[in-house]
Amino acid sequence: MVGLTAAVLVLVGGTLLADRVTHSIAEDVAADAVRSQLGATDPQVDVTGFPFLTQLARGTLDDVHLTATGATLRGLDVTDLDVVATGVAVREPRGAEHVVATATVPTAALESLLRERTGWDLALAVDGEALVATGAVAGVPVGVTLTLAPAGADGLVATITSASLGGFTIDAGLLPDGLASRIAEVDVADQLPAGAEVTGAVVEADGLHLTVELADVTLDSL
Repeated sequence: MVGLTAAVLVLVGGTLLADRVTHSIAEDVAADAVRSQLGATDPQVDVTGFPFLTQLARGTLDDVHLTATGATLRGLDVTDLDVVATGVAVREPRGAEHVVATATVPTAALESLLRERTGWDLALAVDGEALVATGAVAGVPVGVTLTLAPAGADGLVATITSASLGGFTIDAGLLPDGLASRIAEVDVADQLPAGAEVTGAVVEADGLHLTVELADVTLDSL
């Protein structure tokens, strides 16, 4: 559709007009594709570089910048999605040579992930740059403070910095039901495309701010 529009505009209105109009249509088409594939909310796509028609003709866009207020990555809800992709193929299979994406995993989504991985009904809160998980076993309060760090292709690594049982500080290894080892398995690797690497992970007031990098990724793999 974009290529046909460009051809018509070149014949009718000249190359410059064709370049700008086709550029705008391509951004809208890309936004629709991301909205459909990722369930993105309010996606905005900016294709840089001029002229655009030259990039379109060779089938590769130099740089594409995508933002969205929300999206779902393989079941993981994120907000404030910001993606910079280079070497973007406009023909099937559509994809990019390199992608750097940042997004925030809200505290509520992290809490759901923690409950799923541990099997415990835990409540999660942010405390500075750490996360505090609280719950109860047989009516006895349990608390765990943990930090998250990037682990490349393995997603995240969770480290327990303190633990309590019944209001008393204990060694994490003494937590009941193997909770310490279960928390260590909390990561987002399953929600990332194959080959993705988590290169940044910072706990903030509204959740976990992630930076993910991918190479030679296709849109269908997201």
